[in-house]
Amino acid sequence: MKKSVEFAPENSLAIQCFEQLKQEIIQGILLPGEKLKVMPIAQRFGIGQSPVREALSKLSACGLALEAEHKGFTVALVSQADIRDIYKVFTMIETTALQWAMKCGDHEWQANIVAQLHKLSLIEHSEKTLPHHVWVAANYDFHVALIAGCNSPALLAAREQIYMKFDRYCQLSYRLSEQMKHNNHEHHQQLAHAVLQGDLSLAKKIMTHHINDPLEEVIAQLAKNNIF
Repeated sequence: MKKSVEFAPENSLAIQCFEQLKQEIIQGILLPGEKLKVMPIAQRFGIGQSPVREALSKLSACGLALEAEHKGFTVALVSQADIRDIYKVFTMIETTALQWAMKCGDHEWQANIVAQLHKLSLIEHSEKTLPHHVWVAANYDFHVALIAGCNSPALLAAREQIYMKFDRYCQLSYRLSEQMKHNNHEHHQQLAHAVLQGDLSLAKKIMTHHINDPLEEVIAQLAKNNIF
């Protein structure tokens, strides 16, 4: 459901608008092909039209929205070809970042992996049914911890750009099915162990499987719901 949002007046309204719309697109609240009309968005957020236009232009630049001449903005479409390409490129970037991190990472990097794995484990082993976004945040922090030691801001920036599109497919699929279980704990443990033991070949193998194992299920879920 699209909610009204109150932005902090002391911060950039355009950036806050961009971040809110970005999350709504990634989470599947705003669906592929949906029109992004300036006036309704401005009214919903209680801001002027200029920061909304700036936010929409920024979304278009990062590939989450499309701008058509004289037709305004729409949420970027999805396709089977695109999802396969995104997963392939994300796998390449993630395994490269992991390889560099395993070469350059220090003791602080290793300690943070252990800490983030523990936080994620508490959620994945929780007897309570926790909101999906709680798991998403912890899962994200764990995976960032794995590659944070790569010592390459440029690689991490490229990873962040492709991750937005990768995460969009993951969350859109979850939103359509709402049956996803947080059953990745064994993968996460195996991955952290291989990384901390310095077993690059095994770490890359586990990471590649971890990313791509749900791919066909995600495609099937999107196709079932006529998303493409």
